[in-house]
Amino acid sequence: MIDNRLRKIKNHETDDSLSELTDTEVLLNFQRAITSLYPHLIRIHAHAYEAWDDIVIPLFYEMVYKTFSFKYGVEIMVDEAHPFLFTLRCYEGIHHIQCLPKASSFQGILNNEKFGVSKENVEGKRLIFKSFGDSINCLTMGLDSQDPQAVHFNLVEVDVVCAQSNKRIGIDGCTTFFIHKDDVEFEFVAETFNQKLQK
Repeated sequence: MIDNRLRKIKNHETDDSLSELTDTEVLLNFQRAITSLYPHLIRIHAHAYEAWDDIVIPLFYEMVYKTFSFKYGVEIMVDEAHPFLFTLRCYEGIHHIQCLPKASSFQGILNNEKFGVSKENVEGKRLIFKSFGDSINCLTMGLDSQDPQAVHFNLVEVDVVCAQSNKRIGIDGCTTFFIHKDDVEFEFVAETFNQKLQK
């Protein structure tokens, strides 16, 4: 955990059994859960409604942020945490998750096109977790029931932000792209909530 809170205190009960679990394992557990869940949502789609956002956004909060609350002893209210799938103007003053590349260079993916990202490209920048996906299927636009097995969640969608201002910035004009989940580690970033920065 990166603790950027003004007062670094424990204000939530902790569960010692979570101490061995890494932040990366918490995120990948959620990734496996939505991979399993997606085909079942396709089945109900024909008889119900476009349920993806309504199910995965609160599920992310419960499976990820609530786990961090019990792991680190940090109270994380739902409106004080960066929601799954959302891009924010600024990531200061709201709990979020940072992605740390495992290597000095890696492949980014946008519109299913791969491009190289070097250490120099990310210098002075941070990669903020936004969602899991596959860079092709935009599930927020509705569930596609034609081939549910073709949809996977092996990629991590990130927002690129300035390390100083925590505001969105680009790498060669690209402010959001995908990275393979095996190429990053995840780290929870605790913040003192600041509503003014979120407007």
